[in-house]
Amino acid sequence: MTVSVEVKGSLGEPASLNVYPYGPAFFKYQCMRYDMVNEVTEEDSGSDSEDLSDADIELDLKYIKSLESKDWKDQDHYRVLGLPNLRVESSVKDIKKAYKFMVLKCHPDKASQGNTKVDEEAFTCIQKAYEQLCTVEGKRAYDSIDPEFDDDTPNITEHNKQNFYDIFGKVMDSNAQWSMQKNVPKLGTESDSIDKVNDFYNFWYDFKSWREYSYLDEEEREKAECKEERRYIDKLNKQERLRRKKEEMTRMHELVNRCYACDPRIRAFNEERKRRKIEAKLAKQEAYKKELEAAKLQKEENERIAKEQEAQRVQEAKEKAEVEKKERQKQNKLLKQERKKLRENVKSHNYFNTNEDNIVKSMENLDLLLLSLTIDDMKNLNSVSEDTENFTVLYQNQLNSNLAAQENKNQREPHESQTEPRGPQGAD
Repeated sequence: MTVSVEVKGSLGEPASLNVYPYGPAFFKYQCMRYDMVNEVTEEDSGSDSEDLSDADIELDLKYIKSLESKDWKDQDHYRVLGLPNLRVESSVKDIKKAYKFMVLKCHPDKASQGNTKVDEEAFTCIQKAYEQLCTVEGKRAYDSIDPEFDDDTPNITEHNKQNFYDIFGKVMDSNAQWSMQKNVPKLGTESDSIDKVNDFYNFWYDFKSWREYSYLDEEEREKAECKEERRYIDKLNKQERLRRKKEEMTRMHELVNRCYACDPRIRAFNEERKRRKIEAKLAKQEAYKKELEAAKLQKEENERIAKEQEAQRVQEAKEKAEVEKKERQKQNKLLKQERKKLRENVKSHNYFNTNEDNIVKSMENLDLLLLSLTIDDMKNLNSVSEDTENFTVLYQNQLNSNLAAQENKNQREPHESQTEPRGPQGAD
């Protein structure tokens, strides 16, 4: 968002200037918008404590008198201003109040009763401390490299695993001050659910820190003699800040990794997940085993049924063959009886032959006739055997038909043998 402002003056033509959003109010709005820690205005406080009182300010005169102004960047600014315990939790308002207190107590020109006079060298260090901490940017720069802050991360040891909540709880709480987001989740307790634990580690693995390292710039751009040299110094300082920022993110990532490795809840969750996985695997194996067993039983049952069906089929075929055999035997017996009866009936009529010389031929014709007649034909002839005339007519008709059929057969056989294809000449 930009606002065009027309500036009129008597010394030149009107000019349009672009005014960009800037200042504490805008920065505070941006912090609220992106859920960042609010450290904008002088009235903002880093803690929820009450207003600072004179009793809360610790005057360390021995330490102040030991300082030299040329080494002001190496001094503990909070200790100089009497706020060694508040440190990063102090507000700019607290800094101003402490500085006012120190001026009243330590100014070189004030030697009234109750005041402690220090030399100008030491008082310069008090002024330097105030100049560094009286602005949000300067305070953030110094807080980022606070010498009292412990950057070490606990190692993965059995002792740290057994005392996980005491050791890592303090470390995570102290590092939470660097978060750009509010409501930093706590380490929690052993009774936390897996979802709460996962939320905790998701936040810390995606941790966004406001630490910056401009306070450690080795090159002072104010000492540059030209624009090009200032640009070069800015480039070196920027590279060094990025390197330190990268190291800080690596440190934070390593801290979260070690915390995760020592967390007994993670081990418990992993063991529970492993147990469930093993149970699921065993259940799957058991189901597969039961499936194979069921398939085996089904196969055996199918084989048993097929075997029984085959045995039943064989038994039925055997019984059928037995019945057919008995039927054939019965039919053969009846056939023999009818043949015998017909033979006797024809014999009783002297084979229907008037010439004794042809009796053998008549007997042969009877044998051929008996072989060609069915049992019904023989029953029919035997049934009229008492009626000589009728019996004679029927018998002669059957005999003539049989002789004619035999004659035709004898005539066909020589003809078929003559027309049968022959193999190549000379073939065996």
